[in-house]
Amino acid sequence: MPRDHLKLQIIVILWGFTAVLGELLTLSAISIVAYRTGIAALCLLLWLRTRSKLSPKNALILIATGFVIGGHWITFFLAVKVANVSICMIGVATLSLWTAILEPLIIKSRKFRPVDLIFGTITVLGVAIIYRSELEYSHGFLIAIFSAFLAAVFSVINSFHIEKAHHFVITFYEMTGACLLATTFLLFQGEGIPLPDGPSDWLWIMILSVFCTVVAYSQYVELLNRLSVFTINFANNLEPVYGIALAALFFQEYKSLNAGFYLGATIIIISICLYPLVRRKFSPAHPVL
Repeated sequence: MPRDHLKLQIIVILWGFTAVLGELLTLSAISIVAYRTGIAALCLLLWLRTRSKLSPKNALILIATGFVIGGHWITFFLAVKVANVSICMIGVATLSLWTAILEPLIIKSRKFRPVDLIFGTITVLGVAIIYRSELEYSHGFLIAIFSAFLAAVFSVINSFHIEKAHHFVITFYEMTGACLLATTFLLFQGEGIPLPDGPSDWLWIMILSVFCTVVAYSQYVELLNRLSVFTINFANNLEPVYGIALAALFFQEYKSLNAGFYLGATIIIISICLYPLVRRKFSPAHPVL
C-alpha cells in the first residue's frame, strides 16, 4: 500500500507539470490534446500490438470514455491559455467536490454524506473569493472548474472499466477516443492540424505524451485496482500545489496574483486536507484510504 501511494504522488507531480507544459507550448489547446493523445495511442499500439484487441462493445465504451477525457484535457489547456497556470490549477482543485457529488449518483452503493455538502460549500466559498478577486481571469477559471467536473466524470466511470482489460489496453482505447475528439474539432475548424513550432515544441509534446500520459495515465488506471476513486482524486488535489509551485518557478506568476487569490486558494487547499480526516471521523464505516 505505501508503494501505491508513492506511485500516486509521482503521477500527481507529473500531472501538475502538464499545465506548465501547456503554457510552454505554442500550439492551441485542441492541438496539444490531439498530439498528446495521438502520440500516446501510437506508443501503446506499438507496445501492445495484437494484445490490444477487445470486443467491439468494450472498445466502443472505452473510446466513448476517451471523449470525456479529451474534453477534460481540451478545457484544461484552454484554461491555461485563457488565464494562467495558477488560476487553472485552483479551478481543477474542485475535483474532490465534483467527485463527492457524482460518486453517489453514479455508483449506487455509495451514499451521499452531509459532510460532503459542508466541505463542498466551503470549497464553493473559496472559488467565489477567487472569482471575485481575479475577474481578469474569470473565464479561464470557469473553464477550469468545468474541466474538473469532466475529470470527476471519467474518474468515476473508469472505476467500472478496470476489470474489463489490462490498464495499458484501457489507456490505448481511451487515448484513441480523446485523439478522435480533438482531431475532429481541428478538422471542423477548417485549419487542418498545425505542426509544433520548432524543436522545443516537439520536446514538450514528447514529454507530455510519454511521461505525463502513457506512463502517468496508465499507472493511474492500474491503481484503480487497489485504491478508491476518492483516494485517487484526493491525492489529485495536491496537483494544484505542485502546479502553482512549478508555475512560480517557471513563470513567476505569483507576481500577478492578488491577495484574494491566495485567500481563496488557502480555503480550498485547507478544506481538501481536512475533508478526509473529518469524513473518517464521522463515517468510520466508509474509510477513505
